[in-house]
Amino acid sequence: MIVGVPKEIKDYENRVALTPRSVALLTSSGIKIVIEHDAGAKSGFSDMDYASAGAQIVNDAAELYSEADLIVKVKEIQVNKNEHLFVSPRHIIFGYNHFESSLQLTQAAVHSKARFISFEKVIIDATGETPLLMPMSKIAGTLAGVWAGFFYNYAFKHDKSLRMKSGADQIKSKFMDGFERIMQDGKVDGSLAIDLSLQDKSAIIFGGGTVGESAAKVCHSLGAKLIIIEKREGRRKYLQQLGLTRCSIVPTADYDMIKASSAIIGATYDKEKADRVIDEKTLKNASDVRKKVIIDVSIDQGGNFPFIDSTGKYAPESMSTIMSPAQIDFFGNTFVRVPNMPSIVPRYASTALANAITEYVKAIVANLPKQELVRATSIADGKILDNAVARAHGLPYAKAF
Repeated sequence: MIVGVPKEIKDYENRVALTPRSVALLTSSGIKIVIEHDAGAKSGFSDMDYASAGAQIVNDAAELYSEADLIVKVKEIQVNKNEHLFVSPRHIIFGYNHFESSLQLTQAAVHSKARFISFEKVIIDATGETPLLMPMSKIAGTLAGVWAGFFYNYAFKHDKSLRMKSGADQIKSKFMDGFERIMQDGKVDGSLAIDLSLQDKSAIIFGGGTVGESAAKVCHSLGAKLIIIEKREGRRKYLQQLGLTRCSIVPTADYDMIKASSAIIGATYDKEKADRVIDEKTLKNASDVRKKVIIDVSIDQGGNFPFIDSTGKYAPESMSTIMSPAQIDFFGNTFVRVPNMPSIVPRYASTALANAITEYVKAIVANLPKQELVRATSIADGKILDNAVARAHGLPYAKAF
């Protein structure tokens, strides 16, 4: 089985699925790897780096898909760019698929008759951990906390558009350059903490999983008064043991909490569609009292909050980008809805992802019956094997096990 790594073509996606180090580990095990030309360029990895690690470099996606059997990629097949036309029944596609979010993508995958194994659905049965989702969740949560402070301090509304204050670019460069240290420490400190300060401001985090925990640690280091909304009792007990001062951990939010908040982060994810945790009326009324920075980390799965654009239209498809992450909603809030947040730090994110998936790539090539990979198979042979995907689109479900 030949493994292929294509260049990501989703807009603003800068990551690559395998780094040269991971390729070297795989090729040393006798696995043949083909890499599309410039697949790692946006993450800082050259074709020469991959060739030195033992990979073969191919010219384009057509050549890569024709040679490779197992396609290892970051983001879902881009139907709007005809990437699905390269996929044939012999292929295994291993990546973040998020089929629940798109009927068009799901139908294309079914029609291809290929096998799609979803990173986000790989779950360790004994612990419930999601080892391929967790590294990106930590990055997204940390970035959400940083962005809460950044946009609270540097964004402002001008007419119906969002503007940034003088010095914002320098602060952005500062936290991006120091992002690895922020990840390691779980906090922002020094002069950057002053620049991003949320001192005595109320921040609500919906969801106390990996994303919420990482965001909470950063917001705590910026001085925020925290409220974490977490339904699971066991997880609430765990979060209480973190020792975050001025932090309430509760199962539900009430209107007074939302009204008083300056920053709100949405980080709930139930392996299907994201929970809608605030409705439009509540958001409107709470925004009339205080404008907010709202960061919807769960946007890949439909989002936790309604987005009403500046014209007053409900606009669930209106996404931000890592180049321009924030928008102003109809109520005057600063809204961040970026579906690939870790791409803002692509080298760090690519390394973390590749480290997590390398052993799974080996297992697929060796045809090892790892149950978490079997359960993570969303679509195969023209059938939907994931009931959550079938329910999301009202399509037939073929039980796999």
